[in-house]
Amino acid sequence: MLSRSEGRALSRGARARRLKQDREGVASTVGTIMAILVFLALMALITNSYVPAWMMDNERAHTNQVIDQFGGLKGKVDSMMVQWTVRGGPSNTMYAPISLGSSGVPLFASPTIGILRTVPQNSSTSAVDMTFYNPSTNKEESVSGGGKVELYCPNRYYVQQWLAYENGAIIMKQQDGQTLRAYPGLVFTKTASGVDIQFTQIDVLGPGMTVSGSDSVGLNIEMFYVDSQTYDLRDDEDDWTLVLKTEYGMAWQTYLNDTFVRLDMKNGVGNDYQMDEPTNDANGVTTIALTIFNVNVLTVDNAIVSMTAVDS
Repeated sequence: MLSRSEGRALSRGARARRLKQDREGVASTVGTIMAILVFLALMALITNSYVPAWMMDNERAHTNQVIDQFGGLKGKVDSMMVQWTVRGGPSNTMYAPISLGSSGVPLFASPTIGILRTVPQNSSTSAVDMTFYNPSTNKEESVSGGGKVELYCPNRYYVQQWLAYENGAIIMKQQDGQTLRAYPGLVFTKTASGVDIQFTQIDVLGPGMTVSGSDSVGLNIEMFYVDSQTYDLRDDEDDWTLVLKTEYGMAWQTYLNDTFVRLDMKNGVGNDYQMDEPTNDANGVTTIALTIFNVNVLTVDNAIVSMTAVDS
């Protein structure tokens, strides 16, 4: 039987062993928590700094890519018009790929989607109406058409953008402005006796469609009609009027104003042209009315195309 002093010694030894074991457990727990905190700090650094920078680069690269693709679309339509003119009949059907969205970051960020729309001629958001006096029929004629292909990129890290192919032009739109990246087939030549005009009107057929996603789609381009007419208006009523309805009014107005300044053409009745201040409706559609006075020769090229989106 143990004495009282021996019992107290054994008790103190047991408590010491338990305290030693508790300190080892606490150290292990603290080490685990520190490792978790380091991991969370690293994840926060990746998600807050690295992923946004990576995604911004992806969305910027996608913007540059689709600008090139819309340039290819315009080039294909122009080429088909030339083929039709040379052959005197239908040209080959062409295919134009469009990348809808940008790629994501694996495990951290999903791809950014895009929305592609084809808008047919004479719609409420994209239309062109041209009026002039036809000396061969001795009456005023009005030609309507228009339409567009538009890609909306609702970027999450880079600026949101719209890119459109409308009336032969490529237009870039952001929330802070718009610009024409490629000019339409609209040429004015000022002469001593007036103005010569060459206008290429491209009309988009079809019911219109919308495709969204982050993959690529393709546009099958089929041309149904190409025509070119030249009118000598010098001895007749020689005014030419163009009315545009567009969601890219700022870009069109800037392009026209810059063109007239470069050609030293004067605005106002009795001068070279008349262009009133554009009007805007509640849906963001701008109407631009332009009249050119003293037209000598008017050349009108008209192409009617169908653009159908299919999975690439």
